[in-house]
Amino acid sequence: MQSSDLAYKLVNEKYQGGNIKRLKHILGVAKMAAYLAKLYGVDENKALTAAYMHDYCKYDDFSNAGDILTKEELEECKKYPFLFHAYLSAYKYKELIGDDEEIFKAIYNHVFGRPNMSLLEAIIMVSDFTEENREYDACIECRNLLLKTQDLNLGVYKSLELTIEHLKKNDLDIHPRQLEVFNEYKGKVNL
Repeated sequence: MQSSDLAYKLVNEKYQGGNIKRLKHILGVAKMAAYLAKLYGVDENKALTAAYMHDYCKYDDFSNAGDILTKEELEECKKYPFLFHAYLSAYKYKELIGDDEEIFKAIYNHVFGRPNMSLLEAIIMVSDFTEENREYDACIECRNLLLKTQDLNLGVYKSLELTIEHLKKNDLDIHPRQLEVFNEYKGKVNL
């Protein structure tokens, strides 16, 4: 059994009876990730595995995370709670499926990436933002741009630009790493 088949089985079992909307999102991420993996010559099994597992722990709580996350990760997640599910999902991937470091990093960094991320990391990050079930104007705008241009760097840049605009507009904290990634990709698209 390929890792993507096991990841699909685990996610389906976890969300099928409860949160169908989350399952639909995960399947949308997998569809976009498979498309981008083929386009960019990235291992499709890895892309699907990371896509299926990226939100595996979306609704888990902090109560037992101290046994899994480091002290530094827990502190970071207290300040930026939206990172918690990504970190925990990456560790659950290692616990339940395998230890491919590239897949681990793609899950771990899917919220807004990291400097010098791999193609797989960029694919999972942008697939999460642009999958077909996302109905936010920013997601639709970014998805249309990505599909029209087929430029992954531009898709990553635009997703970060739109997210940062949203955070500023709503007076929410921007993670310093998010700004680093944004500036890196701004340079990659020559803006």
